[in-house]
Amino acid sequence: MRRPDEPTPPDTSSAPEPSSPSSLSNRTWRALGAASIAIGVANAFIPLLPTTIFLLIGVWAYGKGDPVMRRKLLEHPRFGLALRRWVEHRQISRRGKWAACLGIAASAAITAALVGMKPVTWLVDAGLVVLIIYLATRKEPPADSDGALKER
Repeated sequence: MRRPDEPTPPDTSSAPEPSSPSSLSNRTWRALGAASIAIGVANAFIPLLPTTIFLLIGVWAYGKGDPVMRRKLLEHPRFGLALRRWVEHRQISRRGKWAACLGIAASAAITAALVGMKPVTWLVDAGLVVLIIYLATRKEPPADSDGALKER
């Protein structure tokens, strides 16, 4: 029996835990992760559209809402190594840099050809040049003595 001057403890039986799998926040992060992965997979089959950035967004979102799915993505046989290199060390392979920069340059050329040389084209192209510089200056994974890339 409680004394009359004793404070009443708060009722926490009906309040959901913030980290429960059914919380709105987790469902939102999982939805963003699923949408990003779906876009990335679709873009893998469409020339000149980015794949990796959507996979990175998916890894990030799943890290907040579904750690099991994040782990599956980081262990994926095709994309896992590149994703892990970026997540753990902010590294991009030389081949990945070349592919991304060439794809970005091709997108800029196609945009200029379709839209024409208007101020908006120059702004978009300036942003893409900044992106290319950013990608080109990221670290590369170390190579072992025979030139093969090491998996960490």
